[in-house]
Parts: sequence; structure tokens; C-alpha cells
Amino acid sequence: MKEKLKNKTIAYWLGCAAAAVALVGLIVYGVYKGRAGEGTGWVFALIIIGIAAQVALFFYDGKFGGFIALVPPILYFLAMALELSGGVGNIADEISDIVMFGIRELVPLNYAVTALLGIAGIAAIVPCFMTREKQTV
Repeated sequence: MKEKLKNKTIAYWLGCAAAAVALVGLIVYGVYKGRAGEGTGWVFALIIIGIAAQVALFFYDGKFGGFIALVPPILYFLAMALELSGGVGNIADEISDIVMFGIRELVPLNYAVTALLGIAGIAAIVPCFMTREKQTV
């Protein structure tokens, strides 16, 4: 295992950082849902599958490693879109300064989850264009 960690490049570690940020986003989304936030359970599933795909790249970086690396950013952005669609009422109430569709107190959590999943998605895109293991000559 130590040898496997030694062979990983900065691209792999950037992907791990993206997974860690996504995990924080998952926790914040859980807090949002716990406070009666509008949304779907698919957000949880998409983030967890994205993190699992990143973990899978530790053990496998063969022929299909490039395709596996594409999974996390796609899923993080899909989760972000679903989270935003559930929180649009909250954000609309905050912007219009009336209470009609949502709960204005949840807007900071909507913004936090969106920012975290956006950062995780962007950070997860970069390893798609780089090698994740050092090449031996």
C-alpha cells in the first residue's frame, strides 16, 4: 500500500481533495435536509457514488481509469443542479424579500452546498486530463 501511495501523482491527490470537499458538501446538505430543506435523496446518492468512484481510482487505474475519472465531476455537478432546483424557492424568497415559496433561513446552506459541490466538480475535472500514477521508463 505504501508503494501504491508513492506512485500517485498530484492529479490523484487533487481528485482526493475534490472528494473531501464533496464529503463536506454532503454533510452540509444533510444539515440542510435536517432543517426541512426541499430536495431529493438523489443528491446523497450522487455525491456518495462520486466519492466511491474516486476511491476506486486508488485501486484501479488501468484501461478504464480515464472513464472512472469522469464519473465524479459529472455526478458532483448533477448533485449541485438537483440541490439548486430544490432550493430555488428559498433563494427566490431571499432575492424578492418576501416569504412565499421557501424558507429564507436556509439560503446560506443552499449557497454553501452549491459552492462546495461546484469547487469539488471543478477540482475533479483536472485529474481527467492528467495521469494519476507516475510513469516508469
